[in-house]
Amino acid sequence: MRYLIIGNGIAGVEAAINIRKIDKKGNITIITKSENLSYFRPRLIDYLANKVTFKEIIAKQEDFYKEKRIKNLFNTKITDIRLEEKNIIDSSGVTFKYDKLLLATGAKPFLPPIDGIDKKGVFAFRQKEDADNIKLFCKDKKDVAIVGGGLLGLEVANSLTILGKKVTIIEYFNQLLPRQLDEQGAEVLKTILERKGLSFKLGNITEKIDGKGKVEKVILKSGEIIKTGAVIISAGVRPRLELARNINVEINRGVKVNDYMETSIKDIYAAGDIAEHRETNYGLWIPSKEQGEIAGKNMAGEKIKYKGSSIETRLKVTGITLFSAGEFNAKDGEIKTLQKDNVFKKIIIKNKKLYGAIILGDDKAAFLASKIFNDKKYINMLKEIL
Repeated sequence: MRYLIIGNGIAGVEAAINIRKIDKKGNITIITKSENLSYFRPRLIDYLANKVTFKEIIAKQEDFYKEKRIKNLFNTKITDIRLEEKNIIDSSGVTFKYDKLLLATGAKPFLPPIDGIDKKGVFAFRQKEDADNIKLFCKDKKDVAIVGGGLLGLEVANSLTILGKKVTIIEYFNQLLPRQLDEQGAEVLKTILERKGLSFKLGNITEKIDGKGKVEKVILKSGEIIKTGAVIISAGVRPRLELARNINVEINRGVKVNDYMETSIKDIYAAGDIAEHRETNYGLWIPSKEQGEIAGKNMAGEKIKYKGSSIETRLKVTGITLFSAGEFNAKDGEIKTLQKDNVFKKIIIKNKKLYGAIILGDDKAAFLASKIFNDKKYINMLKEIL
C-alpha cells in the first residue's frame, strides 16, 4: 500500500504515525514545500522571542522517521493531482503514485486589502521563515505595529516586547478576544497587557501603510497616525485550497470531509486547517492533531469516526493562563463572577451543567474548568473554581 501525505504540519505527521501503527509494511511518504522537519507551530512565538532555538521546537527528529520508515520529501511543491492514474505531480514534473492520499496542506495568512500592504517592512507570521525575517528586519527598529489583536497578534506583540520593541496593536473590535472573553474579562486582560508595555488602538481600522519605499507609519481610518518601523499582519488564516480546487472535490470554507475524514473523492482524505467537518473549519492545533490521527487510522483500514473537537481555548496569552469555553455571554442560568488583581473568573451554570466559563490568570481553576467541561462527572468540583 502506498500512502502519500501532502503537508508536514501536525495533521500530516499524526496521520503518518497512525498509519504505521496499523500498517507495518506500507510505504508512507510525507511531501512538503518546507525545508524543515515538522515543528510545534504554537512555539514559534518562543522562537521569535529568542527563548528557544529552532531545534528545540522540532516535533520529531530524523531518527524517529527512520525508525518508523516514514519518508520525508522536503522542498517539493505538488502542483497537480491526476485522479484516474492515482498520482500526483510536483513542480519539476516528477510523478508520485498513491493508493491513499491525504491533503494536509494547512493554511496561509489572510492579508486584508490595505493600501501599502506590499511595502518593505510588512510581514505576516505563520512559519519559521516569517519569524526569521521579522527578527532580522526589526533588529534596529524601535516601534512595531500589529494589525489584529487576536490570540496570535497578542503573542507576537509580547515576543517583540521581550526583544525590546515598543508595540502598538490595532484591533477592529472594541475589545480584545471577543471569541474568548466577555467585555469585563477583556478589560482585565487589556489592563494586564498594558502593564507589560503593550499599547492598544481598539475599534480602529488600518486604512493605509505609508512610507517612502518602506514602512514609516500607519494611518488609521480615524485619521490617527502611528509612526512605526515595521507592521505585522495578524488577521487570521485561510485554508490552502489551490491544489484541492484542481480536482472535482467538494469545497465550502474548506475541503468537506465525512466522519472518517474522507473527501468526496474515493481514497482521498483531508485533515487539519484545510478540512471542513460538519460545516466546521477549526483552524486550530489540537483539532488538527486529532483529525490527523483519525485520518491516518482510516487510511490504514480501520473505521473510526471523528466526532468533532472540543471548542475550548486553554492556553497562555503572553504568559497569562486563559481558559474559555461554552456560552460565556449567556444571560440566563446562574452566573457567578470573581475579579481580583490579575485574575478574572466567570462561570455560568445551567441545568446543573457548566454552560460557559472564562478563567483568566488562575492555572488551577483553568485546569478544573476544562476537566468539568470534558467530563460531566466532575461537576461537583465547580465550587473549587471560584
